Amino acid sequence: MNKNLITLAMVTLASSTALAQGQPIRIVGSLDLSGGAADVGRDALAGTQYAIEQLNRNGGVLGRQLVLEHQDGGSNPQRAISQANSLLQGGAALLMAPQSSASALAVSKTVTAKQKVPTCVGVSVIDDITMKDFNAYVYSVTPTSYMEGRAQAERFAKLPYKRYALLTADYAGGRAGVSRFRDRLKELNPQAEFVVEEYPKFGATDYTASINKLLAAKPDYVFSSLFATDLLTFSKQANSVGFFKQINNRFMALYDFNTLKAMGDNAPIGTEGWQRAPANYLSKQSPEAKVFIDGYKAKHGNYPSDWTIMTYDCVMTWAQAAARAKSVEPDAVMRAIEGGEFNSVRGVFRIGKHDHQAEVASYIGTVEQSAEFGQPVLAIRDVIPGAVSRPSEEVLRQVRAGK
Repeated sequence: MNKNLITLAMVTLASSTALAQGQPIRIVGSLDLSGGAADVGRDALAGTQYAIEQLNRNGGVLGRQLVLEHQDGGSNPQRAISQANSLLQGGAALLMAPQSSASALAVSKTVTAKQKVPTCVGVSVIDDITMKDFNAYVYSVTPTSYMEGRAQAERFAKLPYKRYALLTADYAGGRAGVSRFRDRLKELNPQAEFVVEEYPKFGATDYTASINKLLAAKPDYVFSSLFATDLLTFSKQANSVGFFKQINNRFMALYDFNTLKAMGDNAPIGTEGWQRAPANYLSKQSPEAKVFIDGYKAKHGNYPSDWTIMTYDCVMTWAQAAARAKSVEPDAVMRAIEGGEFNSVRGVFRIGKHDHQAEVASYIGTVEQSAEFGQPVLAIRDVIPGAVSRPSEEVLRQVRAGK
């Protein structure tokens, strides 16, 4: 039976009363608070801070309080590497990965693998982190591009569309996601055609050329992995030329909660999308999730975004592992994480032994206005379990062997 997350913090995280009070436990991170990933970086910071506040309010971890030290990596991989190394010089029990895919991968390969400190990926979906370039001290609580691309392909293979257009910003995670979707859909439906592929610059301000190419190709469906600021900019310009009407709303993108809020009345109602942690859906799935979501809104005045929820889960997963290990030592914590089950806002998930990837779901739905939430939301229609889409041990072996 699931326990209330607050009760969990009180009972399990402060369970070792025999341990003497020690110095505060440091959590550190080079976070993307400016640059192309700034929107998600700020939300990730909020989720980390809220988790630490909740844990400290209920006794901390193993009787010790937590402190957060972070710097702005500016969505720049080299800066993220330098900052992470600098922050770790003072010792830390947990390193929060940057939010941009390039920075997250760079820190995992260059810092985590050498410093051997538990590192949580709570936003980036680039699958190299848990697949090709996996190291034993990283774990991910967000679905990877492998998981999302294949989950969506399974769904679209059952639909009548034949001619697809692909659209994503030109960054590692975006290209990986549409590549996984394209390759798996072609396996499942050899009739599928990909009539145009557009990769505008990450953080682009003018999507006119891409919009024109998409319309000229006359696809049955436009599959996109645009998100946050990129999706806002694209949608505003697409609306101005009636793009969504011209394609009969046959469009999919990553509509996180805050992006839909920012769109307001300009949200493309009737288009499809996916989310990683939809507050409007999760708040109705369990009392635990509702407590978290309502509590966060009461404090901040707004609902938590996907990025906020996932980074909150990052910290809470580490805290539960430390409680089970009765230690914050890196090796002990990682042994507790491998193959373990953890309570989260998104329910109970298992973390794989061979890739440290959480079996978290992908949520697919349709954009609609919500009187309850006072903004557009993604009305969830399909939930694809992580156990269905995550890579098998055999796939992991082949990828790591370069096959």
